[in-house]
Amino acid sequence: MTEQGYAKPIRLLHSLLALCMLTQLAVGELMDVPEVEKVPAATGISWITPAYAHEGHHHAIPGMPVEETLGFEVHQFLGLTVAALILIRLMLAMTSLPGANWRELVPWASAAGRKQLGEEIKTQIAGWKQGKLAPPEDGEAVARCVHGLILLAGTVIGITGTILFFGWSTTAPQTDIIELVASTHEVIVGGLEALLGAHVLAVVMHQHQGHNIIARIKPTA
Repeated sequence: MTEQGYAKPIRLLHSLLALCMLTQLAVGELMDVPEVEKVPAATGISWITPAYAHEGHHHAIPGMPVEETLGFEVHQFLGLTVAALILIRLMLAMTSLPGANWRELVPWASAAGRKQLGEEIKTQIAGWKQGKLAPPEDGEAVARCVHGLILLAGTVIGITGTILFFGWSTTAPQTDIIELVASTHEVIVGGLEALLGAHVLAVVMHQHQGHNIIARIKPTA
């Protein structure tokens, strides 16, 4: 095992995924979505300019194409990039590279993993209540479980995003299936944002407590 506990390809992918995912989430929140309304919007005074995805749309008459904004095009490109990176990560999860194996990402899938995860949570819960985190070497199962959940959420987002990429209509209202996929996509994105927020907070707390956790995952080590 490397000094950081993760092989270099995993550390490099971690950095690329972090950069692309955070950028993608920001773009997704700020972009306009090209969509044709099922019912014409009522005329009125808009006091607040819509800014968030699926709140500020570019609409058109059914049958006429809606112009795709730069933000939406960037979102599509980044989405395909993230999907490709996740696919590579899933392939690496089938290897024996340090920190790569899928069993480490989903410890709850095995009896031994569930036991280790439960023991770590039980011994660390008192520290969590006081805002303290155990050293990284004493919380491997918890940390990699979070990585696994982020990867799982990213996989679902990638699958639903790919369906939307090929199925999203800019000339007619969306079908019920596409609307369901879009809703699922947004719900999982919300879960991913919560996971990433908790992950970043944990990194900040670890660094503040002198654990230097960034050295374990930085790609240049």
